Amino acid sequence: MIHDSLGRSAEKYYSLHPLFRTAFEYIDSHLHELTDASFDGKHTVQGDDIFVMVGSHQLRRPEEAALEAHDRYIDLQVMISGTESFGWAQRAACTEPRGAFDTANDIIFYNDRPTSTVTALAGEFVIFFPEDAHAPLIRPEGVNGGSRKAIVKIRVDAESSSL
Repeated sequence: MIHDSLGRSAEKYYSLHPLFRTAFEYIDSHLHELTDASFDGKHTVQGDDIFVMVGSHQLRRPEEAALEAHDRYIDLQVMISGTESFGWAQRAACTEPRGAFDTANDIIFYNDRPTSTVTALAGEFVIFFPEDAHAPLIRPEGVNGGSRKAIVKIRVDAESSSL
């Protein structure tokens, strides 16, 4: 898991995956649109390799947020407005799946509890890799309302078309 600010250089993460540059450049070039509710929904960035889901979300109490994990996609979750906490646990340590892995939706949920929590503010992002189980949409203590974010899905085994 990575937690950082868009205001800092995203370039330091480009070497972690061949499509991180494309993903961060998309966010940077669409920041104004991402704030507009008319932009809500799923947007293709690069075929099935990168797509983004934009929307506003209601937050929940920590005990209501389930850990989830993905096999095919990395999550780059960018906070557009509001504040949201994310639970985290090492996926390999999760022993209580809620059911079988949903291959069609690339997701599995766990009954395990997060071992740590990070809170992201507007202008910050978190990156969750397949080895990271994460519980999104947690309402931080003392925060009311929801959050607005862009969730960029980056295919794990994709290669950059510019390489």
